[in-house]
Amino acid sequence: MTMKNPPWLALLAPLPAEGGEWHQETRTDPALKGWTQVRLILGDGVTGLRILTAMFDPEGRPGSVSDLIAWDGGRHQETAGGRIEPDGRMHATYWLTDGEQHTPRALTAQEEGGLRRLAVALRERCKS
Repeated sequence: MTMKNPPWLALLAPLPAEGGEWHQETRTDPALKGWTQVRLILGDGVTGLRILTAMFDPEGRPGSVSDLIAWDGGRHQETAGGRIEPDGRMHATYWLTDGEQHTPRALTAQEEGGLRRLAVALRERCKS
């Protein structure tokens, strides 16, 4: 019998309405003073794991965002993440890790849009 993964256990998939382990901290180190760092951890680490992270400047604008999914105890991973410039440009990369093989590539415009949507969703969770 094969279990189907939950819909949120896919790279750039929408976040579930609730659940997961939420971490939020306002940075105090001089370089990032006033920035908010958030992390949402979904999954049990056995059947799959998803970790989303983002940094928001003091005005609430995203500065970086990443989405990682992992299976097989982390031997298989997919990651999309990068920096969002104040003018909206994104510098981001997709990484596929399969055992010892690591394969990077530039994100597509659709994947960049997915990261932007996740940044908005994470920011909304900050407010609630």
